[in-house]
Amino acid sequence: MSTSATLAIVDDDKPFANYLQTLLKSRGYETSTYDSGDALLQGLREGALPDVVLLDVSMPGLDGLETLRQIRFAHPAAQVVMVSGGRATEKIVEAVRLGAADYVLKPGDADGVGEVALEAAIRNALERLSLTSEVQRLRTQVGQDPDGAQPCWSSGRAMQPVMTMVERVADNDISVLLRGESGVGKEVIAREIHRRSPRRSAPFVKVNCAALPADLLESELFGHERGAFTGAASTRVGKFEFAQHGTIMLDEIGEMPQALQAKILHVLQDREFTKLGSNRTVEVDVRVIAATNRDLEAMMRQGTFREDLYYRLQVIEVHIPPLRERREEILQLIEFFLLKFASVYHRPPVRPSLVLQEALLTYEWPGNIRELENMMKRLVVLQDETLILAEIGRLRVARANADAEDRYEQRERHDRHERHERTGTIPMSRQPFAPMPAPPPPVPAFTMPAPAAVAAPADGIAAAMGADGVNLQELARHAAMGAEKEAIQHALERFRWNRRKTAEYLQVSYKTLLNKMKECGISESPQA
Repeated sequence: MSTSATLAIVDDDKPFANYLQTLLKSRGYETSTYDSGDALLQGLREGALPDVVLLDVSMPGLDGLETLRQIRFAHPAAQVVMVSGGRATEKIVEAVRLGAADYVLKPGDADGVGEVALEAAIRNALERLSLTSEVQRLRTQVGQDPDGAQPCWSSGRAMQPVMTMVERVADNDISVLLRGESGVGKEVIAREIHRRSPRRSAPFVKVNCAALPADLLESELFGHERGAFTGAASTRVGKFEFAQHGTIMLDEIGEMPQALQAKILHVLQDREFTKLGSNRTVEVDVRVIAATNRDLEAMMRQGTFREDLYYRLQVIEVHIPPLRERREEILQLIEFFLLKFASVYHRPPVRPSLVLQEALLTYEWPGNIRELENMMKRLVVLQDETLILAEIGRLRVARANADAEDRYEQRERHDRHERHERTGTIPMSRQPFAPMPAPPPPVPAFTMPAPAAVAAPADGIAAAMGADGVNLQELARHAAMGAEKEAIQHALERFRWNRRKTAEYLQVSYKTLLNKMKECGISESPQA
């Protein structure tokens, strides 16, 4: 075995420290020994940076727990495994509270159980260290701000024009209109523009124009004086004033009432406004970035969005593509979110199987990055990917039903229009008591095929949802089987039914693939 990990052994028992050093060197670790906590801390001050510290609990002078406290300050990245000659519950609890990665008994037993436990603790500590390093690497790679702002993804080809535009407009005060579906990351792009601008040291303020009614939204944006309206018990500073010398993002600008649109236009033109209940003019120096998923051009034609405000905001327009057009970023996003939420929720890192990766890569993501983020959060918390596979299956069916209904309605409208053009009659939608068209045939409900050799066709999700309650484990099993079948069929088609290449791609044995095909009811040839 060979590893580049470095270990520090801290123990006042020199024979035991030498034994431990010999053992760990034989396992391929680089080791150094210290006979006291003071000696280790001195080594850290002189530049030693061990990956894992094996720290004796009971030592004269600076004991193990006090040494652990000081390691947290001197070398916070180090993983510390406490090593003790006996179990002491209070010390174990205190060590974990102080950030120890593990607590093990000193090895030395004849059957080698202690050695196995110590090596397992070292491996777990190194895995934690790797996870922490990976999170930091991803943050650096994607440009995450130190304050914890979301990363700005720009690795895919579809995002390159967006990032080129961000680079060009960031260093001036020109207004920017961000367009794109809900959840594509408009706020992330707005923050990136602010981060790269000369205003980066001033506040970035986001206002959701759809979250508040018109009267409260005006107060939120511009503030109010005491007594301006019922309930105004004190003077309030508005978001524009709070964002002085910085950037304000007007999210969901298409939801803003027309009366308030006029006041926003005035601020953009004159750089000043008055608070509610005040006659005093407040001058502001802010950059405005607006964002919407609405069709503003259609709203202008309908008279619900001011044309003059549109052209004030749309000096530079940036379209952010949906996630389904940025599939090369999906695996990178998955990795980032899994590591992020494993750290946030103190759960072990999750490694999605090839079946789950295939499902995530082929899903349409109508909720875009926000939907993916929430799904990865559930995966980390639940630690069960079969539930995620079942969820994707249900979402696909719901989407297919909605698409079928849309296609049916479009076909009905087209047929009515053709009949009207051909006969000169009034369209059915305008006839009194016009008969309602028959509803579109629904997509079959989401069910998972039962294994041919194990369960009858009547089994499956219906059986899992019996009169006595819902069997979640059984439901998840059938959901996973359905996802497996879809992934296997996709892979077989990809490799033109070459089963050996398919097995290699799915990282299973040839025999396992044949058994899975039989369980899922997949024929051994496309013609069968």
